[in-house]
Amino acid sequence: MILRPLLKFLLFHLPRLLFQVAGLLRVINRGKRAFRKGLKAEGLPEEVVEELVKEFDPLEGVNLRELMNPTRKLRER
Repeated sequence: MILRPLLKFLLFHLPRLLFQVAGLLRVINRGKRAFRKGLKAEGLPEEVVEELVKEFDPLEGVNLRELMNPTRKLRER
């Protein structure tokens, strides 16, 4: 009885969720590369470019491993 919902989750829902997360990360990284390329095209120094890219990074301070493994947070408490 419980096998069917588990297989449905593993075969349909989990891969879809993982592909959606991968797509979001791909879009974020593509935007970051385009932003860096645009700043370099304007002639800004490399140090300024790196600082601006870090400042506007939407994933700054987010550890993706912690997000993908919520059980680790429960064990630490």
